[in-house]
Amino acid sequence: MKLNKRIALVLAAAFSMVGVMGAGAGAAEQHGQQEQVRPQARDAQTSINAGEPYHLYNRSIHQFLFPRHWSTSEGHKLGMWNKHKTGSQRFQEQWKFLRTGYRDVFRIKNVGSGLCMAPKEDDSRRRVVQKECDRGDRAQWWSVRKDEGLRISPFNDSNMVLSPYRNLHRGGSIVLYEDVDSLSQRWNAVSVD
Repeated sequence: MKLNKRIALVLAAAFSMVGVMGAGAGAAEQHGQQEQVRPQARDAQTSINAGEPYHLYNRSIHQFLFPRHWSTSEGHKLGMWNKHKTGSQRFQEQWKFLRTGYRDVFRIKNVGSGLCMAPKEDDSRRRVVQKECDRGDRAQWWSVRKDEGLRISPFNDSNMVLSPYRNLHRGGSIVLYEDVDSLSQRWNAVSVD
């Protein structure tokens, strides 16, 4: 009798484990389906096509990236603005992502000025400026990852990300700050109509 009881207990335990594992697998499958939907929704907001013009929209302060004063000059700082210009100045608000040969690494070129985004050299505030595009200058390479928007960081320093300076006012500078996973450090690439 003890042997039959032992077999019954082992079978009961085995069936209950199968039930738990089956429920776990079902939950995991359901979770997997949710995860499949979520990235697609993110991609719709953050997908980019190399060479296409975009407005770079900051998700926290609801403003767009542009060369301050719509400048076409090399070394000019980048800033934020809340309205789009019309006429020829509209091109200074547009950016193209140019391939570098590395996955998710681009040069980011201003359509109006023809200059590329780069960290300002020897600047304690770590401002971002526009400079002549140089194919060999990795300082102009930006790692662009999807993370609740686009996380844009220098190729050679992934701890820093593109951020509005003190993110409070239009016209403010763009700087590199340490990534604290803030929406102020996330961007949307909005297709130009």
